[in-house]
Parts: sequence; structure tokens; C-alpha cells
Amino acid sequence: MGKIKTSGDAVLTATPTNSLQGQINTEKVMIIGGSMAHGWKDPNDNSYLKRAFTSLTNSTDTKWVYDDRTKVGGSPVSLGKTGDVQTWLNKDKPQVVVISWGLLNDVYDKTPVKPFNAAIKQEIQESLAAHAAVLIVTSPVTKATATYDHDQIETYIQNEVADARTFNSQNIHFIDLNSAMTTYMKAHNQTWKMYYGDSWHPNQAGHELGGELLYNLLIQTFGTGPILYKTDTN
Repeated sequence: MGKIKTSGDAVLTATPTNSLQGQINTEKVMIIGGSMAHGWKDPNDNSYLKRAFTSLTNSTDTKWVYDDRTKVGGSPVSLGKTGDVQTWLNKDKPQVVVISWGLLNDVYDKTPVKPFNAAIKQEIQESLAAHAAVLIVTSPVTKATATYDHDQIETYIQNEVADARTFNSQNIHFIDLNSAMTTYMKAHNQTWKMYYGDSWHPNQAGHELGGELLYNLLIQTFGTGPILYKTDTN
């Protein structure tokens, strides 16, 4: 996927928190997404997201409680109709919400832009209202994202970014894992074929690489401390 430039945009960047505090912080991260975010094609459903936050727990002063609210076969639009996100936020009280849709269900269903935008905005708005920081994370590379569905997925991603900008919030962060994995593969003379689970999902090696790269991106963005919700001043 193409690299989306967000440098200098306060909506989609964060100030790193680099100092260890000498104590263990506990934070809950709630995951919203579909089968790829759930860990499909990993033998233990150990997704790139779960691997990244496990690594953060093992290497920083923050212990992450992992709250998997993924919907296999779901999409932002179908989830938005249920009211589940608000219910989960009220019950789980996460400090961080990760939105990581693979978007291939939307490509397959030809989801119109208007309801897609409305559904993404609803997820973001409800999470911010619950005082949770929001991370929008693109998916790992698959055959579909690298080849025949590339352009359509780019369109949905650009809409996600545009939706995030409308909030003008320092609590929304865009993490482009797909671009990072694409760059890594090119640098190592690799292709999606090494990480093929099926056309829509990475295999175990793909989830492992995705988790390692996402962990690095999270450290680069937030440092080694907790990911904190900040009071927006507009």
C-alpha cells in the first residue's frame, strides 16, 4: 500500500512518552476488527495485534490487558448497526481502543463510502467519549492487499484517515502497519507469498512479522510508557 503522509498533523501523531516510571502500569486495550485482527490462520489465533501488545507487556513498564472484541466476518457498517461498541466500552472501560479492520469484507460487499464513513466515525466518537485513546492500525500485507484489492483498500484507508482528521483530536493515532510491512519485504527481497495463509489472511509467520513491526511502530510513537488519553483543547 502507498505511504500516507501524516507528518506534522496533530490529529494523527503523538508525542512519545520515553521515560520509564519505575513501576508497573496496567492498561486495557480493546480491539475492534474482523478475522485478520482476531488472528485468522494463526494456529492459536495469536494475531499481529496480540503479539505486539504482549511484547509491550514483556519489555516496558506497562502491563497490557488484551480485550478481543473482534467480529470474524464483520465490518464497520455491520458492527455499527448493533450498538455493541458502546456496550463494550461501558462494560470493559479500556484506556486504548484499536480499530484495525482488514477492509476486505467491505471491498467484497462494495460498501458505499457514506455508510462506511459514518460507521468509522461512530467507533471513533464513542471511544473518545469514553476517554480512550484511539489507534487506527492498517492490516498486515496479504495477497489481496498487495495485488487485486490494493486500490479499493487504499480508498477505504484514505477515508479512515479523513474521518479521523475531522475530530481534530490529539487522541487519535494512525499506525500504517501495511506500509511498514511492505517496506520491510522489499528491503529483504520478500513478497506476500512467504506470509500466505489464504488470499485474505497472513499465516503464522505473517502475524509474527506484523506483530514485530507493530511493536516497533508503537514504541516509536509512544515510547515505553503507557498510552495516555489527553484532554483536547479546541
